[in-house]
Amino acid sequence: MKKRLMILAVLTVLLLPPVLSARAGLELTVSGSGKDIYAYTKSGKQAGILYNSYSSYLSEDTNGMHRCILTSEYSVWVEVPVSKPDPYVTPIPASLRSEYEKTIPCDIFIAEVIRQDAPFYTSPDHSHLSAKHTPGTLVQVCGEFGNDYFVIYGRDLDHCGFMPISALRRVRDMTFPQYYYINSSEYWGLEVHEMTVYTGGAVLAVGASATGYSEMPPLCIEDGQKVTVMAELDGWVQLDDGYFMERRFLDPDGDHSVTYATVKTSGVLNRLRVHSGTFNDQVFLKLSSGTQVQVPAHTDEWASVFITGPGGGTSESGKVKMEFLAFGDASKVKNGSTRVRCTRELYGNSKYDVSPEKLWWKEFSLPAGTEMTVIGICTESDDGWERYFCLLDDGTAVTVEDCGGVLEPLEGPGVKVKTTSRVKMRMGPGKEAEEILTLNQGTGVEVLLRGENWTIVKYRDQVGYVMSKYLQFP
Repeated sequence: MKKRLMILAVLTVLLLPPVLSARAGLELTVSGSGKDIYAYTKSGKQAGILYNSYSSYLSEDTNGMHRCILTSEYSVWVEVPVSKPDPYVTPIPASLRSEYEKTIPCDIFIAEVIRQDAPFYTSPDHSHLSAKHTPGTLVQVCGEFGNDYFVIYGRDLDHCGFMPISALRRVRDMTFPQYYYINSSEYWGLEVHEMTVYTGGAVLAVGASATGYSEMPPLCIEDGQKVTVMAELDGWVQLDDGYFMERRFLDPDGDHSVTYATVKTSGVLNRLRVHSGTFNDQVFLKLSSGTQVQVPAHTDEWASVFITGPGGGTSESGKVKMEFLAFGDASKVKNGSTRVRCTRELYGNSKYDVSPEKLWWKEFSLPAGTEMTVIGICTESDDGWERYFCLLDDGTAVTVEDCGGVLEPLEGPGVKVKTTSRVKMRMGPGKEAEEILTLNQGTGVEVLLRGENWTIVKYRDQVGYVMSKYLQFP
């Protein structure tokens, strides 16, 4: 498919006037001898210019117009001539099949960041700052929108957005072969180097910016993994996949320490909300007080965090509020985790997501009686069960789905709370579970394991489940 697109791009340049050759659902290639490919808002207002050879994906064919999604937040409409023959079924003459080998120029070019903390926005109206970049960072410039360039700084469109024209310096033009071809020694027509990562045996989280912060979730790299370096920055390197890492992790004798912080919440039972870091900004995980996280980058307000066990396993990344992180000595941070053991054998896949269900695609199992520590809870569940983020004794992180009675609390945070109304305590989570007793409003119970929907509590000598919304957590 990619080869067909390469041939198509050259064929269009040679034979056709500046047009957009595309079809809904396929890759758009802006082709032509110039950069006068105008993009419009849905209302018809001109939004900017896309440069010759820019590629993206199309959707929603409406009256000869196709929606071109530039970033997660911003899209434009481009006019596609519908009277032209479908280029995806038109035979390409054999005499032209080798034309893409030639050094044909295109309008896309490479630019270098020349301003410290150069802003990177998800839309040309600057409504959402996504990252900041340091001088020396390389980007591919693909269009103009007012006072901004539309740029890409990685292999895919996850790292695309808008940067001020004044923050960039044109370095070199690109050709069609440089745009389409990527091999082990050349990227964007630049010489690149494959290097080995040294982490001291741990898992390293790499940022999507070299200046300290980006909303892109961190990238996980293990000891001995190979990376492709396309630019050397001040103490950092830029990788070809749009991420950045400190140069010292490419030195086998360098300092391989990483920055950790401890979650500190306002109450021992409260949990820190972890945001996805995307434009939708979902909260997908909540971490208990006392949980350790790696912090690859941060600003004064937000921190990019990476969460896994020292033994690896399940890993999550996102952004959290800096005010709820303690750096350095965390001896005064209260521990809100719960020690549990599984009451039956649990089965998991390669991502260490375990449950009581034994399915054909499960790759490993945890025997009944395995002990672990619950350090958080996932807020999304397809079936309504609680999904706990846990650490095994060997440091492996696992996500455990508790459909009732799967995890038995051994040692809770030792906090008592009161019921906010008359409520039933049951044998398991769910209104269909057998009732143990009814608790009056204001009854004090000990929290053993807090859940999003159901919390395991102890009242006198009896242990059961109570709906979380009827408990007054501190």
